[in-house]
Amino acid sequence: MMRRTHSAALTTCTMKGRGLFVPFAHGVLVLAFMAQHLFAAETSSTQATAKPAHVHAGKKQKDKAHHAANMQANANVRRPDTAGPLSLVVVGDIMLEDGPMDAMRKGQDPFAGFASLFAGADIRIGNLECVIATTGSPEEDKPNVFRVHPRALPYLKRHFDAVGLANNHSGDFGPQAFTQMLSLLKQSNIGVYGGGMNLSEAHTPWIIERKGVRVAILGYDEFQPRSFEADTDRPGVAWSEDSQVLRDIRAARSVHKADVVIPVMHWGWEEPIANDRQRQLARLMIDAGADAVIGGHPHQLQDTERYKGKPIFYSLGNFVFDGFPLPINYIGWALRMELDKNGVQKVEAHVSHIDPNGLPKPGKVLADPTLR
Repeated sequence: MMRRTHSAALTTCTMKGRGLFVPFAHGVLVLAFMAQHLFAAETSSTQATAKPAHVHAGKKQKDKAHHAANMQANANVRRPDTAGPLSLVVVGDIMLEDGPMDAMRKGQDPFAGFASLFAGADIRIGNLECVIATTGSPEEDKPNVFRVHPRALPYLKRHFDAVGLANNHSGDFGPQAFTQMLSLLKQSNIGVYGGGMNLSEAHTPWIIERKGVRVAILGYDEFQPRSFEADTDRPGVAWSEDSQVLRDIRAARSVHKADVVIPVMHWGWEEPIANDRQRQLARLMIDAGADAVIGGHPHQLQDTERYKGKPIFYSLGNFVFDGFPLPINYIGWALRMELDKNGVQKVEAHVSHIDPNGLPKPGKVLADPTLR
């Protein structure tokens, strides 16, 4: 723990001599005479249809060159069903209590505003910043705890392939509720990253392959409380320890054979500019082999950059969330990234405007913000 040949077929036509029978006493000379003429006719026919040896050799050489050219052309053509690019949509913090849950009780899909973006993507992921359960007890002395009824699962399943659990709210109602959430997500065929039934599972990437590209998603939390961290015999989230994070990224390639590796972080302070800690760790992760770094938790957008050509999004802000006092908390990004085996090839940021009930509405589409 703790990663086609086509070749021309030459057809030779050989005439078959017909046996002629006449009585021996009268026909020896006749047979000899006829055989001489038959041989002459066959030779003439063969010479009229067959090509000289040098022509055959030339055609074979031409066919061989044509075949080699076809093979090279096929190697240079990227087949979309096997070689990418694939599209990955990533959104920020998803908290489904309060306003979003009220909408779901009325049969309203909280993700409806972005349904077409999700439907057009090969992979869809986001940070689930609440626990989906009916059991457990709220953490003592924690001012904000979020628990959501399993009626939210059909909406998640409709729009997401996997959700991140590495955050400071997955454990709000204790290990029992966290365990129930893992079971419910599994039953709904929703993948998870950044959390598991034990330390090993929490640090194992979620692996998905689309269009011949194998993608590994990892998740880490470094915002308190650390009591939500998984252990060898306890369910929980993957905590961000630099050395372990770097080992996990390398293992995603060496053990899990991923072509693309993306760690998703829960980090930073609630401010618009990433801090030195975020920048340092982002660079370390890219040095270890990450193809992009995506962050959340500050509940607002943060700056972006590129390091060694790899994009870093320090915070995507909120996606589905209510209860904040400032307008800045009601704007986020849904990233659409195009990936192939060489990493991230294209990025768009779809602006999300969150209404007072915590539901996102689509805004304008920005060209790659890391290139500004």
